[in-house]
Amino acid sequence: MARWHLNDLRASLEQYGWRVVAELPGDDYRISGSWELHRGNSTSVVIIDFEGIDDMRTLPIQEAYACRIRGSEHSLYFGRRGRSGSAARGRWRAALASFVMTAAH
Repeated sequence: MARWHLNDLRASLEQYGWRVVAELPGDDYRISGSWELHRGNSTSVVIIDFEGIDDMRTLPIQEAYACRIRGSEHSLYFGRRGRSGSAARGRWRAALASFVMTAAH
């Protein structure tokens, strides 16, 4: 639930040739917002929805607690980042890499 999650996610996606071409609004219920991704000259489009359902409101995208590739069960929880070299950092990096690899295929 911090901007670094979004920054890490965007940087990882860009390493695989994806670029965010549009930031779409949420649904005022459970989705904070979405990213529309394109890759190179391909016609492939991937939408990532950021989950932000809260008790009384929908959280803004920078406070989302997870994201999901639309139309799939592939999700990424925005847990603790941890310090460099920590187990928490290792878990975040592994989960991020797995999620991005799923988006890439």
